Amino acid sequence: LFRSNLKQIPQQQIREQLRKILAHEKIAADDAALALIARAARGSLRDSLSLLDQAIAHGGGRVEEASVRAMLGSVEQEHLYDILRALKAGDGAALMAIADRMAERSLSFESALQELAVLVHRVALAQRVPQSVDAEDPAATPLAALAADFGADELQLYYQIAVSGSHDIALAPDDYAGFSMTLLRMLAFAPAGAPAAAQRAAPPEIGRAHV
Repeated sequence: LFRSNLKQIPQQQIREQLRKILAHEKIAADDAALALIARAARGSLRDSLSLLDQAIAHGGGRVEEASVRAMLGSVEQEHLYDILRALKAGDGAALMAIADRMAERSLSFESALQELAVLVHRVALAQRVPQSVDAEDPAATPLAALAADFGADELQLYYQIAVSGSHDIALAPDDYAGFSMTLLRMLAFAPAGAPAAAQRAAPPEIGRAHV
């Protein structure tokens, strides 16, 4: 038997190829949308081209971030940034408010935890290997800001908890409970030196039931 080990193509290279194709076809696209497609393709140019075709059809002839996120079922990145900012502030009420907003929009909590792990990984890379972040990446500025805000031990812990939470969410009473408990676990086990508010955060007020 012969085994073919195909080398993964860097996301930046995939984005550039997609950009050239769209320019040739005179199809409008934004960089954030192409970044989403390149990441979803996981190093496969063939998969990126298939996703690009789907994105064009889904977006009515345009390739825009909101449309691509909807197509991929992705969680809006701003929610994830807000989660990290609330963790940094030790603000449990803000974390639960974010979870409520996501529930109202019927966003996937399992996908949210997976994407949160991806984001934390990217922040850790920006912190320890800043040259790994493409300057043209629309997320470069917020990644640099978050990298400056967190300690390496915090990022390692949040990554582990997010990955564990995404695996365990199927065992939770419901997805909201699994997601919110994962966020509260991050808050409760914040490393020494994290905001004192994380250690004294009162349990959030129960405003409504989630089914």
